[in-house]
Amino acid sequence: MDPETMVHENGTNPATHQPYSWTLGDKLKKTAKSELREDASLRTQSLAQMREWIAKSTHIKRCRTDALFLLRFLRTKKYSIPQACAMLEKYLMIRQTNPAWFQRLDIEDPELEAIIDGGYIVPLPERDDHGRQVILSVAGNLDLTRVSSALLARVHILVQEVLADDEQSQICGYTHCFDERDLSMKLMGMWSLVDIKKAADCIQNGVPSRINSFNMIGLPSTAATLLEFCVSLLSDKLRKRFNLFRTIDDFATKTNRKILPKEYGGVVPMADMIAQFKVRCRAKRAQLLAMDELYIELSKAPGHCADSCRRDLEAGMIGSFRKLEVD
Repeated sequence: MDPETMVHENGTNPATHQPYSWTLGDKLKKTAKSELREDASLRTQSLAQMREWIAKSTHIKRCRTDALFLLRFLRTKKYSIPQACAMLEKYLMIRQTNPAWFQRLDIEDPELEAIIDGGYIVPLPERDDHGRQVILSVAGNLDLTRVSSALLARVHILVQEVLADDEQSQICGYTHCFDERDLSMKLMGMWSLVDIKKAADCIQNGVPSRINSFNMIGLPSTAATLLEFCVSLLSDKLRKRFNLFRTIDDFATKTNRKILPKEYGGVVPMADMIAQFKVRCRAKRAQLLAMDELYIELSKAPGHCADSCRRDLEAGMIGSFRKLEVD
């Protein structure tokens, strides 16, 4: 594992960090500028401000401070420093208070590996026409006798964490596709109202990810009320990103069918896509397990990080960088 992506005790973070190097080409540089306001100067200043905020936040005890980790939050929040700091704080808190969802993200865990092998969730190797990472989830590929809501949440978060440091995905975002043609009442019944509210909170407040769309394919009419409830918990912005498709063919008219698994009319068999993803999981395994060491002292967490960070910025506590407009 890269030493810079290790979890460090606050106060003992590396005095210097490996200089960030842009490797993505001019096209993505233009995308980052137009959609996120990102340029080399803003990126450098923002990373320095976040690192200093972490160092001064005595309740944050162990945290990664490398560029790829902090850019997850900066890019999700379009370089609003207060909002990025607030999301990082929330991320640390939800990881710690929901260990059944966020810890032991290990591809060698037989329960997690069985779900991945079964084809329940797989990131597609090829991106869509907008450069987005597409994640396909297939309800019918679950063995419902061997899963629980906590286990399913953990496998979704495993996928998210494996992908989270990928810079093109940080910039262009994600498209989530849910094949719900075989969604059953038993699967829906696994999720309590508390689980659903917690998941909604994670999606929009705690887990850094630029989600461009949720595509529901073949959703049974029996699930309409549940979907309506789930969507009601999300912000207006995210609610508008839900799309319903009656069939795979309907969905295929809105995407490049070639990137889908062969079983959906694409080129590459799903088994090959799963095998490729598992290689990525194993490459990230040590890093993901080390993330269990992240620690925030909950009793001392201010709870209003965006406000406190903004005050620190305005008082010059974090540095003499130019102030950034809050989105």
